[in-house]
Amino acid sequence: MEVELIQQAENFKKTEVELIEDAADSYATGFEDALAQVACAHPKMDVSPFATSNHVVDGQIMPRAPPS
Repeated sequence: MEVELIQQAENFKKTEVELIEDAADSYATGFEDALAQVACAHPKMDVSPFATSNHVVDGQIMPRAPPS
């Protein structure tokens, strides 16, 4: 019984990681598509400062700090 519970916990953790990665990939894909649309509508606009790894702090685009 204990071995089965350990295996089940490992399977849940693996599934959790896969779901988080799938969600992150979907978010990144959507962001890239939206950014491509902005670049298409505004071809002279420099879109290089925009990335999913950035966020806005006090009205400025800043890189996110890695989690501690």
